[in-house]
Amino acid sequence: MRWKHILRWGAGCGIELRGTDLRVVAVKSRPGSFKVLGRIEIADFRSRPASEWGAEYAAFLTGLKLSHLAATVSLPRSEIMVRQLRLPPLNRKELGAAVGYQLETLHPYDADQVYTAFAPLGENAEGVTQVQVAVLIAQKAIVEGYADLFESAGVAVASFTAGAAAFYTGVRVRWDSPPIPFLIADFQRTGIEIYGEGKNRPLFSGAFESQSPERVLRLAGADLRLQESEPASVVFCGADGGEVDSDPLPLARDLGDAFSLCSAAELLPSPAAAVPQFDEGRDAAALAVALESACPRLGWRANLLPSARRKRNSHWMYAPTAVLVAALILLLFAYPLRRVMQDRGYLRTLEAETARLEQDVKRAAAAKSQRRETAARIEVLKSLRGRSEADLRIVSELSQQLPDTAWLSHLEIRDQGVEMYGEAGAAAPLLATVNGTRTLENAAFMTSLVKTDNGERFQIAAQRSLTTAERDVPAADSAAGLRAPSPVVAEPAPSTAAAAEEVR
Repeated sequence: MRWKHILRWGAGCGIELRGTDLRVVAVKSRPGSFKVLGRIEIADFRSRPASEWGAEYAAFLTGLKLSHLAATVSLPRSEIMVRQLRLPPLNRKELGAAVGYQLETLHPYDADQVYTAFAPLGENAEGVTQVQVAVLIAQKAIVEGYADLFESAGVAVASFTAGAAAFYTGVRVRWDSPPIPFLIADFQRTGIEIYGEGKNRPLFSGAFESQSPERVLRLAGADLRLQESEPASVVFCGADGGEVDSDPLPLARDLGDAFSLCSAAELLPSPAAAVPQFDEGRDAAALAVALESACPRLGWRANLLPSARRKRNSHWMYAPTAVLVAALILLLFAYPLRRVMQDRGYLRTLEAETARLEQDVKRAAAAKSQRRETAARIEVLKSLRGRSEADLRIVSELSQQLPDTAWLSHLEIRDQGVEMYGEAGAAAPLLATVNGTRTLENAAFMTSLVKTDNGERFQIAAQRSLTTAERDVPAADSAAGLRAPSPVVAEPAPSTAAAAEEVR
């Protein structure tokens, strides 16, 4: 189950109460390996001032840069009761209620005199009708006394646990499925503490005084229902400085085929690196407590310390990890967005350049338009210079070409042509006369001829006939900002005869 490797990530500090001494081990765990960062032993902590050995402990953590950690403390086995219950598979809330119903049968104290904690042993599988539940029981006075002592020393404590729970976690830091059956014998000055797991019985935990090690192991094997066909691995640890009178090696040889001696490194996790003060066999129990502190989700998570008195690891310990995780998330999101952001930036650059060039184009178009307007104004000025002469030429030709029987009462000269009103003895031939001039063409009557006493009244409109020279001179353009010359309007004659005479 590879997902359990994630649960092997953490750092922790474990404190083992061993007689009158405190064994402290600090570890840093990673999937596949762990390191022992430091180890100290605080002697005679019960008789010394709490502030004195508390300062020693604080200096130890400060030197390792682990002062943010809250420790897990393993209370002596003689002051804790470890019981087992068989219960049907239930969820956590229902399991707590079921354990509470049977607590009175597990200890001799009043209900308000004890602290309890429990943990199911293993995962609930389909088809399982019963599960084993481990229950830790300790007197309130003992737990409160230790809590007050550690608070007086300034030691931040997150959990009070038992050696059995610590060994359970320590084995699973190394193994996803431990090599069952096995026994761990922790030799102490006051006796032997045994922890074991078997196929027929998932847990054995006991402390024995004034009994031979051989008898203790045989009792543990009988409780686990060991069979000679499957010998149990036995690990001896904790023995140093004359804590036990007998050598474990000859003892193991005398136990027969039901037990097989192995070293602590064969069953318990072995550190990838350790400080010189650390001894794997001697400090196995303290190491297990430290591993439970670092990897609590692999263990029972059964805590005898009241929740109101529990300390938590400082949240600042997660700050570097949070920063790195945030940076990684930003990189993961930014990498696929990098091309989109670059394309958008390139597009914005192109749009800005396009807008700049469009302004240049508009300025060029405006300059071109202004140049055309200027040229048109120049041509208008040129046309104005020769317009009077052209208009006089029209008047001169009309005076010469019109017959003596025709006279004009109104003559209007425009840019496009002329309009003339008058009377004639015969008005119809006048169209041919007007079209025959060099200056006018396309002559036509504007209205019907009107008979008068002297002949016919007419209204004729004709267009200018542009000569080769006149085609090169454009008409005035009002859009160029200049006004064309006003049309020439002939003043009405005082009498018909006088007007005709004037035109002739």
